[in-house]
Amino acid sequence: MPTNQEQGHAAQLLSKPARPRPDTKPALMVTWAVEQEFGGMTAMCLKRAGLFHDRGVPSAIVTFDANPQLDSTRAALRASQRLHSEVPLLNLHEYYAERPENKNPDSTPIGNDSSIPWTESTRLHRSLDGTVLQISYTAQGNDKLLRREYLRSDGTTYLVDSTLPAPHDPTKVFRLIHLLASDGTLEYEFTSAARLYRHWLSELVERTNADVIIDSKFAAGFLYAWEHPHALKFVNFHSTHVAAGQDPLTGMLSSAHSKIIENRDLWDGITFLTESQRSAFIKRFGNGSNTLVISNPVDRPRSLPAFETRKPGKVLHVGRFTKGKNISAVIDIVDAVARAGIPVHLDLVGDGEQREALENHIVELGIQDLVSFHGHVNDVPHQLESARVLLLCSKFEGQSLAVLEAQAHGCAPVAYDVDFGPRDVIENERNGFLIPYGDVTSAAAAVARLLGDDTLCSAMSVQGHETAKHFGSDQIFDQWQESLSRARANKKTREALASSKAYLSGMKLHPDGDVDLEVAVDTGSAELTGLLLIACERGTDANKGKHYEPYSATEGVYSFRVPGSLRADLSGSDAVDISVVMDVGGLSRSIRLGTKDRLRSTPYFTVHGNLSFK
Repeated sequence: MPTNQEQGHAAQLLSKPARPRPDTKPALMVTWAVEQEFGGMTAMCLKRAGLFHDRGVPSAIVTFDANPQLDSTRAALRASQRLHSEVPLLNLHEYYAERPENKNPDSTPIGNDSSIPWTESTRLHRSLDGTVLQISYTAQGNDKLLRREYLRSDGTTYLVDSTLPAPHDPTKVFRLIHLLASDGTLEYEFTSAARLYRHWLSELVERTNADVIIDSKFAAGFLYAWEHPHALKFVNFHSTHVAAGQDPLTGMLSSAHSKIIENRDLWDGITFLTESQRSAFIKRFGNGSNTLVISNPVDRPRSLPAFETRKPGKVLHVGRFTKGKNISAVIDIVDAVARAGIPVHLDLVGDGEQREALENHIVELGIQDLVSFHGHVNDVPHQLESARVLLLCSKFEGQSLAVLEAQAHGCAPVAYDVDFGPRDVIENERNGFLIPYGDVTSAAAAVARLLGDDTLCSAMSVQGHETAKHFGSDQIFDQWQESLSRARANKKTREALASSKAYLSGMKLHPDGDVDLEVAVDTGSAELTGLLLIACERGTDANKGKHYEPYSATEGVYSFRVPGSLRADLSGSDAVDISVVMDVGGLSRSIRLGTKDRLRSTPYFTVHGNLSFK
């Protein structure tokens, strides 16, 4: 049976602040998994949970993965203080393996399907006591079939996840997940993992009365459809909404973010780390009144150490070794500085799949004595306080936590000016340098100036430390509480607006070329307080398009007059898209205008102005 320590993991669902803050709700910080080594997104998820707890708001971390190393991971994170000692780290599998089950007296035991020749393939054992967590099975002759059994520490099964032949078409498969009591009887049945995950989150919210703040874009991909009448649901954008290298206005959406974006009206809050990132999102998708900016928190020391204590040639890079971080460019810049005769040494803090490639690149350049690999360290503040320069060459950023932390500790940043983070906190040549992406020569010149000019570097150190005061934990916590309170006050109105509909119900052509558009609007029981038609060239900022107000309204149908000169009035030659912006109670929502049902025959005009149908 589970030990007392194990039972405590499932029993304590929220932290217990010594001085609970009145008039606030608890908060669940949701991610998919927490490993011992992780990037900025997980770091901020953990830090926010601790920030809430320390300021009187009960909190917890929520994870879904089946992790046999969970206990050792939890212990290591607490020892390194990356996970607050009082904040629970909850996990779906640990929860169901330990909690008292809800036995159904009318249920019968769920057995193994003997018609399928299951063969055991792997076992996973818990790091805490060596008991079996998971047994996986495959089916002989059919690699599409799979069965996973998840066991309590006492050997009883609490979950069975099976991929089985479809009842009416054996060539296809379907998913069946059973949540079981200790006697093998069925508690719940799910036809997808997403349904199980949403069920558990609802159970947590019922027991904690908490709001939900989601950091993992993977978790957001199945939680966009989750809702609870008493809980707010926020999602955090930690990176750009488009695929790497794409234009924010016209580029292909990031596959990881697509479901969040397509269902953007279902969120009580969509949080961006920088105003430039939020603005790019609004320019493309319109302002749904649920977008906001809350930065990552970074606490600066009250005073900076004496500038003389910094190592004269030390350049630092902090971050995971991924392609997106473009660390090979960091190495090239340091090589260029060294070839210019400036004493320099690069310290790389972090690790990742690019390490071997980076090591090879350093050997090719012959600068092994100028670069040190430190791996993951727990003394990043000390590294920043001993370095003169932080060098960042990322291809894209949501918000660079490395830049914020560098400024907080007086380390002058030199960063490529990419979407979206660096330009929001770096004022070029005041508290750092912004370099055009890929300009190695300019970046090397900036680093050389900082290493060679004590007065300049010291001044930027002080200015960076001053900038960081705007991103302290107290300020960020207050922003979160204000945003949650505002979202709670607006929840009913926002939900009414999210369910509202607007579609093209008619068109009328005038001899002078003007077009009347009739737009049917349905806001249910909510009162429409504003309506606007916006025409803008595709891939441009809607705020710079043409705006039209209705000239008449009859029984929910609003008429707009669009001038025949519209195409000529807008610069460019791309298609002009039409959107409707509805306002209800001071909240707005933008909807791309189309027909109620997809037309089977689509009218269009030929190059000669003749009417045709497709």
